[in-house]
Amino acid sequence: MRKKIPKIKEFPDDGRIWRVDWFGGVERNEQVPSEPKIQLIISPVVDESDFAASRAVNHAERQVISIGVGQLPLVTIGSLWQNRRRLISTAGRTTLFNNLEISPEKVRVIKSDAIIDGTPLIPKRYHQIGTGLSAKCLAVEWQGDHYGIIIPVAEIIRFYYATSTDLAKAIFFGDFRHNLTAIVNPAECGFNPVERQCILKLRKEFSDSDAFIIGRILNSPEALASVHLVHDSLLKYAVQGKSRAYPESNFPFSGITNLRVRLKPIPTSEDKKWRYIVFALEHCTGHFPFDSIICDRDNSNLRPEDGDDLPREQKEAAYSVKPRDKPETVDSELQSDNEPSRDIQQVNLDSPEDRFGVLADMELEKPQKEICHYFNAGTIHPLSEPTNALGTGDGTYAESDVTPLSIETTHVRQVALPASFDTFEAMVRHLNNKPGFQATIRSRQIPIEFIPLTKSRRSRQWSYLDSELQQRRIVVIADIAHQSERYCLVEFQWREGESYKLALISSPSCFRISNELMLLVLRAMAKAQGRWENAMPLPANILLSTLKHTWPSIESYTIAIQSKIEEMIKL
Repeated sequence: MRKKIPKIKEFPDDGRIWRVDWFGGVERNEQVPSEPKIQLIISPVVDESDFAASRAVNHAERQVISIGVGQLPLVTIGSLWQNRRRLISTAGRTTLFNNLEISPEKVRVIKSDAIIDGTPLIPKRYHQIGTGLSAKCLAVEWQGDHYGIIIPVAEIIRFYYATSTDLAKAIFFGDFRHNLTAIVNPAECGFNPVERQCILKLRKEFSDSDAFIIGRILNSPEALASVHLVHDSLLKYAVQGKSRAYPESNFPFSGITNLRVRLKPIPTSEDKKWRYIVFALEHCTGHFPFDSIICDRDNSNLRPEDGDDLPREQKEAAYSVKPRDKPETVDSELQSDNEPSRDIQQVNLDSPEDRFGVLADMELEKPQKEICHYFNAGTIHPLSEPTNALGTGDGTYAESDVTPLSIETTHVRQVALPASFDTFEAMVRHLNNKPGFQATIRSRQIPIEFIPLTKSRRSRQWSYLDSELQQRRIVVIADIAHQSERYCLVEFQWREGESYKLALISSPSCFRISNELMLLVLRAMAKAQGRWENAMPLPANILLSTLKHTWPSIESYTIAIQSKIEEMIKL
């Protein structure tokens, strides 16, 4: 269970597991005018053997719920919810599409209920989406099939553009066309073509994490046109007198990308080919229009590096970009029927993700200053303590007991591994060059960067490399793809004199093992003090094969991994 994600009130609270089948239309929210709603088509799960299967849910009890668009970063198709809270497990398998071409010739907009050569684009017997049939999709050509990969437009918006609550509302309200000054100071934004550097003057409502997405939108013609298209398509429906609109959008770039997605394969009647319905995008290597980004704010209180600054009495007050207090939200509940109060301390929910490959080594730069004209004055007015009711609307000063919530997708930069993992890294690079194999080291990020603790933080325990210093054992994980199968190779730090085995694990359903599930696996292994065999059975029936560290060379190390994978395929 994702402990940091609050409950969402609109989901059923009946003890059953509910699957998100599709995104529906966007509609005005009369109770919260500052935030439109988007429909979610959901169904109760009746068969947990394969959450993505059509038989997995009871279609007769399908429901349509609506949530504020500011909550989009929390919801994907295929996500599973129980008692209003999101579960770790998801529907669909993870697949990597290498060298996927994104261009006007290869991508087309199409409705979910389109008929292709006399056959539904999404046959009802394989995946039912109810009232979401009018929702738009992008069909991407794959292996000669013009409709080989089917991606809901709402997922394109969620993944590439609506990466935070503030960006989601700005995009659906058309602020990039009609109110750009609410996002940036256009007069002080620019682009240095020599250094390919994006220059932003960001408004205080938007976080530093938003800067990468805003910079991409403002400096990429494809991204800007796609963001404009979201609001323009909603206006088109409004002019036609329709209360519900189905947004359009597109990719923020053209060119070749490696795209990792969670999907469901569906067979076609033609030549026994497979098409792929994308539930969620996970990682994209598509290019950004800049190699570096520098971001300042109108009321920035950054101080000069040499300390030569104005006295405080000569400065103006600069109010905090966003309150950084992050109260625990486990027992709080998100709702979309009431505006939050601006008199209550805002809750900020960060969702760290390794979403865009180009950003792996890119940091947000702050401009150097000769003189600082502002001092940090804190919040504008005293704020009350957060409540258990949350909302992602803009808020009101009228009487309300709803706490404002801001969701941000923060980028996780790749952390350098200790020297002790050099051989592991070299093997992964070598394996990645072998025909039929794709191997990459997973970004080290919470909650899988260290072996989980099994006792209180102050207690001596195996999870510490050094209990006196409370030094945690580092974990490194490699994701390996071979013949449509997905594997994880898991290594961790040892103390001097220790000896442990390398673990090769995979899911029985061939899906990519998520960070949340990996945490459960690591916790089971930690309780067994690093002895993988003693940790069996692993959570979710994860399959395990172990290897001793007995390789005289990188080549022999690689061959050993290949052999183990071939053995697991035969099981």
